[in-house]
Amino acid sequence: MGEWMVERWRGTASGFHEFVPPSRRAVWVVDLTEPALVLGSTQSVDSVDSAVAQAAGVTIARRHSGGGAVWLHPEQSVWVDITIPRDDPQWVDDVPASMGWLGDVFVGALAGVQDAVVHRGAYVPTDFARTVCFGGLALGEVVSGGAKLVGISQRRTREGARFQCVAYTTWSTEPWVDAIIDPVIRESARALHVAEIAVDIDQLVDRLVQSLPG
Repeated sequence: MGEWMVERWRGTASGFHEFVPPSRRAVWVVDLTEPALVLGSTQSVDSVDSAVAQAAGVTIARRHSGGGAVWLHPEQSVWVDITIPRDDPQWVDDVPASMGWLGDVFVGALAGVQDAVVHRGAYVPTDFARTVCFGGLALGEVVSGGAKLVGISQRRTREGARFQCVAYTTWSTEPWVDAIIDPVIRESARALHVAEIAVDIDQLVDRLVQSLPG
């Protein structure tokens, strides 16, 4: 099917979400220039206080895939998009099941450095998952030590699929959590346990490329 290209993109979360990558096999490594709280495509802007976020130096952005908000930080988070064309062997018509292969890739990439498994069951929601993405767990996402390690969402077009993957080298709810308006959801998010990835971004990319199918 062809080799996997590795591309690097530097800029804001808004800029990369609006960027349309070619529909080919590629790993896109995102180097953020500023922290951002990225809302899901159907998430209400009324769920966050933009003034509080701005005062904390956090940009509010929006992605084109569903789910709750994702915290992104230049040093604390790892953001990698993986794209495939529609005729790729990894393309799966069944949307809920279409991320399982990629979860396996992440588990393979972490072999020997971090125990991780792919969530194979139905979506596991919480009362605040619609506001905070890592509050839920979807089929194909990756778990370590009982906590979510890699979150995956996707955008599908007639040409291909774009899998947006986020993990954290350091998980922290400060300062973005204060921008959540609902106090119950804010405190639930503050108590959320998220697993931290045991490799840095360059190590992860190298391991991902080795683990990706030929």
